[in-house]
Amino acid sequence: MNTNSSFFSQVWKRRLLIVPPILMGVAVIFLSPLIKSKPQQIEVVERASKVRAITVSKLAVAPHAIGYGTVKPARTWEAVAQVAGQVVWVSDDLKNGRTVQSGTEMLRIEDADYRLAMTQAEVQLRAAEVKGKTTRTSLAIAEKDLKILQDDYKRKKGLAAKGAVSKAAVEASERQMLNGETQVQNQRNAVELNTVERQVADAQRASAELDLLRTHMVAPFDVRITDVNIGEAQYANKGQLLFAADGLQVAEIEAQFPIGILRPLMTAAQGGDVPGDGVKALDAMVRLRTATHTVEWPAHIDRVSGVIDPQTQSLGVVVTIFRPAAKAQPGQRPPLYRNTFVEVELTSPPMAGQIVVPLSALHSGQVYVVDDDSRLDVRKVEVAFAQGNYAVLKKGVKPGERIVTSDLASAIKGMLLDPQEDKKTKKLMVIEATGKEPQP
Repeated sequence: MNTNSSFFSQVWKRRLLIVPPILMGVAVIFLSPLIKSKPQQIEVVERASKVRAITVSKLAVAPHAIGYGTVKPARTWEAVAQVAGQVVWVSDDLKNGRTVQSGTEMLRIEDADYRLAMTQAEVQLRAAEVKGKTTRTSLAIAEKDLKILQDDYKRKKGLAAKGAVSKAAVEASERQMLNGETQVQNQRNAVELNTVERQVADAQRASAELDLLRTHMVAPFDVRITDVNIGEAQYANKGQLLFAADGLQVAEIEAQFPIGILRPLMTAAQGGDVPGDGVKALDAMVRLRTATHTVEWPAHIDRVSGVIDPQTQSLGVVVTIFRPAAKAQPGQRPPLYRNTFVEVELTSPPMAGQIVVPLSALHSGQVYVVDDDSRLDVRKVEVAFAQGNYAVLKKGVKPGERIVTSDLASAIKGMLLDPQEDKKTKKLMVIEATGKEPQP
């Protein structure tokens, strides 16, 4: 008995041991809402992103374009022998590189044969003149004789009607009159033929005189000798190139410009996109860049080439420089020789009141604007044209607004910004767009 009661007592003691934990759990469940504390609120501070920005203003934009080309003279002289003969005299100035003034005699060809031809033509002309006088005198005599024969024929014809002369006498008189008319006609033909002969002789004399003049080579304008192919005592064949020279009055450069680069200039110059006569309203400057300094020549736009290069899609603009060698200074300002490679800058008249932004500030037709609360506003813009590192806008941004010039890793509309004035970017933009330093 004692053993069984002891066993049951131990079992109940074990079961009662789990009651306190259960009661404690129930107490925790009911009491936890009463002892729970409110969550602590953490204040979140918005951080502003530092960006570079510039204030938009209206500028007088002067679009410009730079092309390259080589110098060549506007006029050249290729001295080709128009007569054949031995060269009997050559000027001391007929040397490569020498400068020669207009009217200077450069070379002579033996003219004895051409003087003889001139004499022969003059003799033939005098003979034709003498023959002309003789034929005119003979014509006058023949016309008088014909007049007598005509009168005699009329008289005999009248007498024959009265029966005073025979019919045979009338016929004989008529035959003489017809012979007289033949003589007059022959003399008139001789006069006409003589006139033609005189014209031929006169043309031969003029040709001989022209050949005689062609034995003397004279510079037609101021030139610089570039190539000499003949010397004294050598024989010059007709059609042979004796020497060549470049004109000094005007030099021209055909510089190549991509069509897209010229469009803003054409827009400013004539309000269109197609180069034409309006291109002459542009200003041109030719530059020769050397290792130590740059030399400039003001130039005049003469014309636009007639075709576009199919490979480069570029258009040639021909500019001219008047007397480029006039201001040459040894060691400082070289003359513009043929084939000198130069830079040509075209500048249009200023376009006042243009909204200009850096090209890097454009993002797929949009710009980032800093609003009055220093927050980011993504603005869609319309570009009139872009050139170099700047773009001119038609609409989308107003003067006085600030645009972001730095790259944003993530551009979220409404994000807080800390704009810093980007003076360097604005200065470079103003210089490139206007060609002038910005006002402080």
